Amino acid sequence: MAFAGLEGLPDIRADFGFGQVCATLANVHRREGQDPYRADDFMPGLRDTAPAQAKDADAPPDVEAQSRLISALLGKK
Repeated sequence: MAFAGLEGLPDIRADFGFGQVCATLANVHRREGQDPYRADDFMPGLRDTAPAQAKDADAPPDVEAQSRLISALLGKK
């Protein structure tokens, strides 16, 4: 978060573009009858933090929740 405050993070549009690529590849290889994947299926950070940010845009981010999310994404407990 400190780095993001100093340098900024990549544009969310780029993340969405990569999510679309991942969804396309996954959909090509999905089983018959399986629901199609969407771009946000490959963007858990966006899915998990968007509602909190939408409630109060001026509120500081929940550092502990973001740390738990990063640990979960990396497979750490």
